[in-house]
Amino acid sequence: MPHRIPYLTLWSLFVVITLLSCVAPSGSSPVVGAEPASEGLDYFEQQIRPVLAERCYSCHAADAKELRAGLRLDASSGWLEGGDSGPAVIPGQPDQSLLLRAIRYDEDVAQMPPDAPLAPEVIERFRIWIANGAAAPADGLVAVAQTPATPTATKPHWAFQPPRAAAIPVAAQSSDRATTRIDRLIEARLATIGLTPQAAADRRTLIRRLYFDLTGLPPSYEAVSTFSGATSPTWYDELVEQLLASPRFGERWARMWLDVSRFADTKGYVFTADRNYPEAYRYREWVIRSFNSDRPLDEFLQCQLAADQFHPDAPDDLAAMGFLTLGRRFLNNIHDIIDDRIDVTTRGLMGLTVTCARCHDHKFDPIPSADYYSLYGVFASSQEPGGEPCGLRLTDKPEPTTPVVFLRGQPGRPGPQVPRQFLEALAGEQRQPFPHGSGRLDLAAAIASPDNPLTARVFVNRVWGRLFGSYLVNTPSDFGTRTPQPLHADVLDDLTVGFLRNGQSLKWLVREIVTSATYRQSSAASEAGARLDPANEYYGHMNRKRLDFEGWRDAILSVSGQLDDRQIGGASVEIANDTPSPRRTLYAHIDRQNVPSLFRAFDLASSDSHAPKRYETTVPQQALYLMNHPFALDAAVATTRRFALADATPETRATDLYRGVLGRDPSNRELSLATTFALSGETANDTASTGDAWFDMAQALLMSNEFFFVD
Repeated sequence: MPHRIPYLTLWSLFVVITLLSCVAPSGSSPVVGAEPASEGLDYFEQQIRPVLAERCYSCHAADAKELRAGLRLDASSGWLEGGDSGPAVIPGQPDQSLLLRAIRYDEDVAQMPPDAPLAPEVIERFRIWIANGAAAPADGLVAVAQTPATPTATKPHWAFQPPRAAAIPVAAQSSDRATTRIDRLIEARLATIGLTPQAAADRRTLIRRLYFDLTGLPPSYEAVSTFSGATSPTWYDELVEQLLASPRFGERWARMWLDVSRFADTKGYVFTADRNYPEAYRYREWVIRSFNSDRPLDEFLQCQLAADQFHPDAPDDLAAMGFLTLGRRFLNNIHDIIDDRIDVTTRGLMGLTVTCARCHDHKFDPIPSADYYSLYGVFASSQEPGGEPCGLRLTDKPEPTTPVVFLRGQPGRPGPQVPRQFLEALAGEQRQPFPHGSGRLDLAAAIASPDNPLTARVFVNRVWGRLFGSYLVNTPSDFGTRTPQPLHADVLDDLTVGFLRNGQSLKWLVREIVTSATYRQSSAASEAGARLDPANEYYGHMNRKRLDFEGWRDAILSVSGQLDDRQIGGASVEIANDTPSPRRTLYAHIDRQNVPSLFRAFDLASSDSHAPKRYETTVPQQALYLMNHPFALDAAVATTRRFALADATPETRATDLYRGVLGRDPSNRELSLATTFALSGETANDTASTGDAWFDMAQALLMSNEFFFVD
């Protein structure tokens, strides 16, 4: 049917605003501008420094045979002060920066590098870097140091110590509020600033919170009514178990892991080569199955790094190696492909920024370049076999590679040989080279080992952040020495110990968190809490959370009756075209090179590299999409036809709309305002359309903060 932008008179607009109180709630997300500083440094280390080292340092570094044009690019002071032609980089002004103009081959400047231009996507990375402030280490760049950092340097740092069960403070042991160890630790910490936890949220709020957190879908009005009226004292625990057993659990939590694994259906820019990963969806299916079957974390991780050796007789597990193989292809530059695989493995699984050691010893963490190239040798000794039906598999090469350190990260400048082995900071001075082939299986075992102090901690922190909307460690992919010990280190360690003791079960971990009184608190801060802990760092109340893109879109489809959830898994579908699929957003086709504006507007994680967490923005494009896009208009029409039945009374139609969209009955005032508004603009033929008052009301409810946020 044709669409037109719905027109609301000033009166009807006033009524809708009054009816829905559509103002930004306390705790709503601010507009996000430039990247955080730490992310900017990561971007520089991963995307900019390697190019400078490979293509520029031979002429523009302190140890160059001849410093050309007086310009140094191996120190931030060098590009800021510039050479004979002036400053090379002006942070925030890419088009005025001589460095960008030179690598773009602009006609009025010296064109660099002189031998051959950089690839267009590389030039774009430089533009992004400069536009975002040209972040770089404060002390500039340094040459590769060949003296490895010692593991003793890590001993004072909290994240490199084994997690230990916390001692419950005496004052919290007899608390009548606490139901779990989490609660007693949180309550003891709150007491240090004179606060107590908030009371539990009402049943409807808890039901809605659990449904979205565990399945990513809203509860129906009937489900809310059933559990709200339950007389069993164990109703909440019963609901938790029901949702943990739902196949929707795996779909919801798979999305968390697809952000970690930088999942996409295409390779990015590869010039004329085939851009598609036609079998990528098989990796997504494997992740869903693994979470639904509650596969232990150690097995889950080892399959993704070395299923060909860890489970050689389980062909269904071979797709797990899509964790490694589904990254960008960087014009098939093998060095960048391996760097990406090292990054997703070390940041994604252990919270260590190992790729910062590609060109030099790590600036902050005890990771020398030698350790980076030890891991480089593992992945360089692995290959993707041709003719595989799945196309996601790795196998070991017949003869493993003996890696060498690339001085300044340049393959043309080989340094000393290094063995394929684990990080010294974690394995200690007595570590031994990996004995089996490429070493992938050995690497997987070392990462997944319960003796590794990082892996389980990092995973527990990711799950906590997903459920609470804030992380115990606010840099979930960086547990290095720049990361201070978190305020609730005792909670993180205690949960990690419990997680390891209970079979490394995701469902155990989720159950332990959501059954705590801390999770079940009201999201309304007390007056004292708002004053003493405005950021809720002490968890004196629950955080209000905004639905992510997947949660919002799936909720729209669900309440409008359009969601196609009959199948778990399957090939990727288009959701940003003129005829979007009604399948869950998890199954959306992700094109790295041509990212739809819809994904950017609603903050879908970038698949260019490992994404530590989602950044939230509140921008006009989101509201404009909800008001005007055919997808949103069709959903409002379908919602109207589903709930505001023409043969019912106005009061019944309004009540059914509230029940269908928000899962609750309207208050007396809301009902009065709704019927007055609807009758004032009701069309003569009572047919739901974009010009009908009932449509306007349905659309307003679908756009309301109550629909968009989870208390």
